[in-house]
Amino acid sequence: MIKLFVSDMDGTLLNENHVISERNAEAIRQLEAAGIEFMIATGRTLMSATPLLKEHGLKSHMINLNGAAIYDTQGRLEYSIPMEPSTVAEIMSYCAVNGLGYTLMTDQHTFVIDVEEFIEDMKKFMPVREQEDGQELSSQAQFAGIQEDIRPLDEFDFNHNHTILKMMVFSPQDPSKFDAFHQVFDKFDDIDITSSAVDNREITHTNAQKGIAVESYAQQKGYTMDQVATIGDSLNDRSMLKMAKYSYAMDNASPEVKAMAKFIAPSNREDGVALVIEQILSEQAQS
Repeated sequence: MIKLFVSDMDGTLLNENHVISERNAEAIRQLEAAGIEFMIATGRTLMSATPLLKEHGLKSHMINLNGAAIYDTQGRLEYSIPMEPSTVAEIMSYCAVNGLGYTLMTDQHTFVIDVEEFIEDMKKFMPVREQEDGQELSSQAQFAGIQEDIRPLDEFDFNHNHTILKMMVFSPQDPSKFDAFHQVFDKFDDIDITSSAVDNREITHTNAQKGIAVESYAQQKGYTMDQVATIGDSLNDRSMLKMAKYSYAMDNASPEVKAMAKFIAPSNREDGVALVIEQILSEQAQS
């Protein structure tokens, strides 16, 4: 019997408009009403992810930054696994020399090279809804929170307790640059490199992975991995898909991700998370 249901956000729980649909939100409420705990596992920061849930009155324990941090339902940090400062410095230096963009993420802030450019890029992923008075409103009420989260890179200082939990490296104009990047950094045994899109790489400590974080949380709660369901769509979801007895890859996932899962869910455009939850609840009600 499933006791913990863990969902990725982008490309999974979030639809093509980057929001949680009402059907998905209602399915989560029904899941919790049935006594099954719901949990988020995302590459997003806490400040970026939380408002998406709040928009529907939802709360969740949350695995953030691909497993580098776990927060309770009140947003309090329960545990974190930072990257080695020397490794972060080496990646920063490589990116500067080879024309790759990057961001640094702590449990408090995201440090970026160009704040204005970063915010404009974020807006592209924020669909606009129209209010009753005809004024346009970002569908993600968290935008103010995201702006508060962002800091210019020149404010970052290793000597001021800025522990890096995750790095994002970008090459939107030429993703082939990652071939050389991997030749250098795949040899590092203290980092895990994954991706949520062809033009990025997400880097955390080797022990900061969604699967490891899910297993750690499950053990803390007294669940076995046979009582855990996971659902996702990207390469950064592979570890948690491999470890859970009930694992679902979205139909919009790549073949590589689908190969890691035991089941295939409908796409995020079709409220795949809700459909899986509804199926689970129906089957457990009959057992």
